[in-house]
Amino acid sequence: MDNGASSYHRFLSGDRNGITEIVDAYYDGLVLYLNTWLNNLHDAEDMAEETMLVLTTKKPKFKGKSSFKTWLFAIGRNVTGKYLRKNQRTVPVSPEDVSLMISQEQDSAREFFKDEEKRALHRCLHRMKPEYRRVLWLKYFEDMSAQEIAVAMDKSIHSVNHMVTRAKEALRDEMNREGYHERS
Repeated sequence: MDNGASSYHRFLSGDRNGITEIVDAYYDGLVLYLNTWLNNLHDAEDMAEETMLVLTTKKPKFKGKSSFKTWLFAIGRNVTGKYLRKNQRTVPVSPEDVSLMISQEQDSAREFFKDEEKRALHRCLHRMKPEYRRVLWLKYFEDMSAQEIAVAMDKSIHSVNHMVTRAKEALRDEMNREGYHERS
């Protein structure tokens, strides 16, 4: 049983510190993963909080068929998908609000991406297809295996492996367009 699973089990047994350990260990990664779906850090934080709320109120059963992290990220994906389906309609926004939102998101992004190469990588990732961005995020930033990614993204392992290959090619092309070339 990995650390997240044991923390969750302790939480279900009445130890409130278990959920605190889960939040401490997985919240930031979950926010950044959900941001690949939403392209808005504030909404991603809301969805991560909603995911944690599902854990604390509905207390779904963790069956151990994957790692705890994979299971948690799949719950986050489902919560976010439900949110996106529910909020498909567009809401009119004033130009001043758009400028403020862009400014706030840029400030938040600057905190995460301090140096130029990381910012270039971030820009390139956001120009890619969302599925490519997600699969690369899970593989390289969350260090998930192809099997874990398949569960988190609801894809087959073969599909994930193919997607990783295509996503890496797309990222390489984007980085070349950005002016970064492979190092020897």
